[in-house]
Parts: sequence; structure tokens; C-alpha cells
Amino acid sequence: MMKQISSILLLSGLILSLFICQAVHAAIMPDPVIKSDLISIFKTPVEVKGYPYQDLLADASRKYNLSLPYILAVVRGESFFDSNAISSKGAIGLMQVMPSTASIYGISKQELYVPKKNIDAGVHYLADLYTKLEDPYLALAAYYCGPGGVDKKTFTLRKDCNEYVHYIYRHLKKIMAKTKPHEKTTDSQTFVEQVDTIKHFELTSFDNFLDATQFLNFISTKLPEIEFDIFRNKALLADHERFQYQILSRVDGSLTRENICNLVAEKSGFLFCDQ
Repeated sequence: MMKQISSILLLSGLILSLFICQAVHAAIMPDPVIKSDLISIFKTPVEVKGYPYQDLLADASRKYNLSLPYILAVVRGESFFDSNAISSKGAIGLMQVMPSTASIYGISKQELYVPKKNIDAGVHYLADLYTKLEDPYLALAAYYCGPGGVDKKTFTLRKDCNEYVHYIYRHLKKIMAKTKPHEKTTDSQTFVEQVDTIKHFELTSFDNFLDATQFLNFISTKLPEIEFDIFRNKALLADHERFQYQILSRVDGSLTRENICNLVAEKSGFLFCDQ
């Protein structure tokens, strides 16, 4: 009798483990709106100006035949244009390239701190993924989680990979809001987002991407005159790592940190800043 009970418990445990494993790695379909927007930026060129490392990024865009806003969104989301950024896992620079990935293209770990080399390695890898997967959505997901996180045949991907695409898409929308259809212009400073001169402070942060985006939508609606942004950082805890999504607020002109904190408290009922 005890053997039968043990066998039943063991079988139940195996079934439960299998179910959990399948749930963790459950494949989901891409968001159709994001997919459509990603495809459109490859089909319809737009004019983008004023970003840090603009010339290097544009050169890589032409060299590897990838959309410039697509590349910019990755850089903006991965490092916020910080060429010295280093992740907890060792990804380096503007495009947060792993040394093992860079070595495939003959670029050393130290060279990843050189913006031109970092961009070339990152864009080359992204272009290779795009060629292999034949889709900008899947290529973007694979840039974060590797080709094993997506399935070209079923056109599905893991949940964490899909979340990354949604995160980068947030940055793409920021970029696209400041673009216009491609045309010749004599004013090189038109339609500029001077990211390198923008100052932000962290209003709050969330451990969950959905919570972060819902709050970002909420606070942006309440205070449309203030520019809010989102940036993902990996937090190191005692026994594990996790992503934290920072809600950033732009300090610009008369809008000081104190002003913004008071407006957020007044309009939303949330008090995040130390007063």
C-alpha cells in the first residue's frame, strides 16, 4: 500500500513538474500591432537626427541593411546611449554585446568599449538574426534571449523574449514620435532629440513589466506636459537576479525634480519622492 501511495505521489510530482516546465517555456504569438509597426519601419524610411553616435549608427544601418530606428531603439533600451554600460552578466557598451558574441566577428572584449566596434558587433549580430529568422519581431526577441527562445516555424516565442520586444518597442515609439518621412533637407538640426543632454531622475521602479507600463500610461495621461520614460535595469539580490523597470522623468527648464514630484503627488495621489 505504501509503495502504491509513493508511486502515485511520484507520478503526481512528475506531472506537476512537467506542467510547470511547459508553463515557463510556453510559446506565445507576437503582438500583431508591434509586428506591423516593426515591419513598416523597414518598408518606409524615415529621417532621424540628433542622437548620440548618430553617424556610426547610420553607417552600420547601411552596412548591414537594417532600419536605423530599429537599431536606435535597441541602443536606447539597452544602454540609453551609455558606451561604458556593463550588465551584471558582462554585456558591454551601447548595444550590450557579450564578449563571446563579439568574438564571432573578430572583436575583443576591450574593443567593445569603443563605440564604433560595439555598434558594428551588435548590429552585425542583429542583422544575422534578421537574416536567419526573416522577421524583425523574432530577430529582436532573439537578440535578447538567443535563437533558442524563438520558433521560426510556428512563429512563436518565450514569454520573457516577448516582454523584451515590448520593452524595446516602447523606445521605438519614442524615436518614431520625433521622425518624419525621409526627404532631403538642408537643416541638419531639424527634428532633433538631444538624448545626450536630457537629464532624467528615477521617479519609481517596478519588478513587473506590465505594472511598469500600466503606471507609465497612467501617469503620462495625468501629466501630458511632463515627459516620462522607461528603462530596464538588472537588480542583484542576495540569491538571484531580476529586472527592475525604472520610471524616469525628464528634468527640463522650469520643471525641476521638486516640481515634478509635487505635480505627480497632486495629479495622481502617489507620493514617490523624498520631500
